[in-house]
Amino acid sequence: MRRPAPNWCASSSASGCAPPHATTTAARARSARSSKGTFELFEELEALGVDGQAHKDGFLFAFPSRAYAAKALTAFRRLGAPIAAGGVLTGDALADTEPALTEGARAGFVVDDQWSLDPGLFVDRLAERLRRQGVELVEGARVSAVSERAGRAEVRTSAGTYRSDAVVVAAGIWSRELVRGLGVDLDLVAGKGYSFSVAAEPPPSRLVHLGAAKVVLTPMGKRVRVAGTMEFERDPDRFRRRRVEAIVAAARPYLRHADWDDLQEEWVGPRPMTPDGLPLIGRVPGHSRVLLATGHNMLGLMLAPATGRLVAGLLTGDADPALSSRFDPVRCARRYPWRVHGILN
Repeated sequence: MRRPAPNWCASSSASGCAPPHATTTAARARSARSSKGTFELFEELEALGVDGQAHKDGFLFAFPSRAYAAKALTAFRRLGAPIAAGGVLTGDALADTEPALTEGARAGFVVDDQWSLDPGLFVDRLAERLRRQGVELVEGARVSAVSERAGRAEVRTSAGTYRSDAVVVAAGIWSRELVRGLGVDLDLVAGKGYSFSVAAEPPPSRLVHLGAAKVVLTPMGKRVRVAGTMEFERDPDRFRRRRVEAIVAAARPYLRHADWDDLQEEWVGPRPMTPDGLPLIGRVPGHSRVLLATGHNMLGLMLAPATGRLVAGLLTGDADPALSSRFDPVRCARRYPWRVHGILN
């Protein structure tokens, strides 16, 4: 994530939907430019106590050769990325910039004005703030259906049935199942990513993107979250041990003094991927009281505040028509004459 003017994002992002199901760099850049005011929104949340302990000193992109780094730098500049002074760093300059890297990283560069934060901590503090404001959060409930009845929206769960003027379905890849119950099929697929944490001394001082390895190292307290992979398959929950092993093999040559024999917090999560790389934000076709906020590809956290702002505008009638039309779910939705009830754990 980075500050606007122009908005650009290199992290862990149009019109029409067309295969293949992959988020291109250009599409991610378009999404980032559409998130005007992202950093101001995060700073507003920080002022309210919703603080994910953000690292705000940029991302380091590291590569096994100078030629590899120079090629990547050219592409980044073409996208308008805010490259730090010095361009490609090698030798002592690279080692001074990030002492946690081994000699396997022979060249790299820093992209300024990028943030990374702890998503778990961010969500926990957001929940605390909402509870203090009197918001009721229902956790651990299984959602079985979303519908419209008698001019109201209805959500059926294992904790009871809830009715309101409108409902926002923000269930990631599982949004597909819920809107199928409304007779709508979404062109949304799961692009699964894997992560785990390791101890490292010292840990990286900032987020490090290992370009050739296609692995991201994120400092989180005394540990490092190691993440990577884009796996497409039908089962969004299946965990494949060999994917973690592949990430370890790719990252091991770069991170100094890491304990690769003690992997913790192993995790797999399905990114909700759209064909055009843009999220689905707006009313479900044919259902004025049910809104979608999903399909953020690899930029869910970065785009979250801007998405909340757009959803609020859609509910109050204050949304920018040009912006809302860009993300309208109708472009990636197909209506069925029948309904299939979805279940969300």
